[in-house]
Amino acid sequence: MSKTTVCIVLTLILSGLAMGGTAIAPPPAVAQAKPIVWNLPTVAAPMYYHTVNYNAWAARVKEKSQGRLEIRVHPASSLYPGPELIPAVLDGRSEIGTVLASYLTDVLLEMGPLELPFMTSGIEEHKKAAFQLRPFYTEMLARKGLKLLAISTWPSQQIFSSVPIRTVADWKGKKIRVYGADSANAARLLGAAPVNIAFGEVYSALEKKTVDGAMTSATNAEPMKFFEVAKYLDYWYLAGAAQEWLVANQKAWDALPKDLQQVVLDSMKDVNLEEKEWQDATAADEKVRKRLPELGMTVIEPSKEEMYKARKIAKGAWDIWLQRTGADGKRALELALKALGR
Repeated sequence: MSKTTVCIVLTLILSGLAMGGTAIAPPPAVAQAKPIVWNLPTVAAPMYYHTVNYNAWAARVKEKSQGRLEIRVHPASSLYPGPELIPAVLDGRSEIGTVLASYLTDVLLEMGPLELPFMTSGIEEHKKAAFQLRPFYTEMLARKGLKLLAISTWPSQQIFSSVPIRTVADWKGKKIRVYGADSANAARLLGAAPVNIAFGEVYSALEKKTVDGAMTSATNAEPMKFFEVAKYLDYWYLAGAAQEWLVANQKAWDALPKDLQQVVLDSMKDVNLEEKEWQDATAADEKVRKRLPELGMTVIEPSKEEMYKARKIAKGAWDIWLQRTGADGKRALELALKALGR
């Protein structure tokens, strides 16, 4: 190396030191141009535990990614109505979304064996079976280009009504809001007239007497103000719980940098998302039982004899479901029954 070259190098080093070392520091990593934004639509009300939990997770993702990834939660069907949630995440309009058992269609109907009428009688029983079916759910969702992130749940499914429904005979002729083919078949078998109405329209349907009753979670009494338009809550336990699968569009997931994929997964663990969903569902179910009388509602408890009679009749809906779901449905039902110890 020539003396001239040495002098130039020394001059550059000394200049760098005089400037705090910036001249010889390694170049900074190229910053992400702007945050990646994922939209998460849900039918849950703003203060309902789903929305609260998803917001907590989203906040952790933003913090952990240092603002590089932002998940925006859109509650109360503000981005898409309930029936549009599955199509939206399937076609990528929402990068992440919720697949609700209430809105399963022919596209994913085989995922709903645990939601068949009277299949489970409580949240804990439902949870135990659901977690055992995780590999099956993962497989079915993957076929449609969806990645399973978490298995969440809504509490047990009951009936809000304007008149008491105490017996199987009381079902006859009643117009009952249902949320899918299976609940519709069960209502029909019990002598009711099923009416498919989106969750966001249940209040007005009860208010206008478009329906005599509506199947949904009892915990919706207060956040959705159903107590204003229905004076009875009939505890038929149509389902011990109603699942909600949190999924990502696979193409959107694959396009996400690997480190941000890990942030998404690690953040779920940080906020204990999946377990908290089930704990909150149980707590909400217990709380609402005490709260209903304070809201002016009357709790109807069908007798064991009437419950047995209803279950026996409604089981015919299982056969209809099997006919529509084919080999995958048969496998799903076998897995569900095995998980439930039957």
